[in-house]
Amino acid sequence: MAVQGVNTGKPGAVYETTSKNGKKGAETVTEDKSSAVAADSFEKSDTQTKSSGVYTRDTVKLAQISAADKAYIQNLQNLVSELLNQAGRGGASNGQGGFTASSGGIDPGRVQSYWDLLVDNGDGTFSFDPSLSVEDQERLIAKAQEDIGENGYYGVKQTSERILDYAKAITGGDPSKIEQMREMAQKAFDSVRDLMGGELPEISQQTYDAVMKGFDEWAAEAAAG
Repeated sequence: MAVQGVNTGKPGAVYETTSKNGKKGAETVTEDKSSAVAADSFEKSDTQTKSSGVYTRDTVKLAQISAADKAYIQNLQNLVSELLNQAGRGGASNGQGGFTASSGGIDPGRVQSYWDLLVDNGDGTFSFDPSLSVEDQERLIAKAQEDIGENGYYGVKQTSERILDYAKAITGGDPSKIEQMREMAQKAFDSVRDLMGGELPEISQQTYDAVMKGFDEWAAEAAAG
């Protein structure tokens, strides 16, 4: 099963499955990693808290965001390991809550996103790793659809909230940093827009709109005092 590439970078990885004869399937696998890229941009922005100490980095919130992301990745790794082990194609448990890689194929412990389950066909499309059966692929597609759904971890609501929560936590909620954080988020989305030839995938565009609205609301609340 091939994957019609829509976005080859992050944030916002969207791709549609196509059968070997080129007929587009009804399934769509989408992964929105805007929060990860925005967080990385924020971390590299040299943002500092106010010298007066009024605004301090919310380390508790940052730890919560990091823990949630790690839990999501662990669940994805567990699903991949389960699928491979069902057919004797996966690694064995290492006895420490992880897995050792089998010869060839996918190492579940190295999977960080759905992109790690794809191979580049070299023609603008991607295919699932041959270690994954058609049944495996269908289950992963269903999981990805759930993840980007209304209540999914990588849906518009949760992703935009994570980006805004991260921006507020790393600045301690300092309203003087709002535009700097907005600029960092803008750059993250622009990087994907450039890769896509000037247009964001739909889910990334919706996430972008929600994030910018969130910054507007944060600024309005600060102005209202």
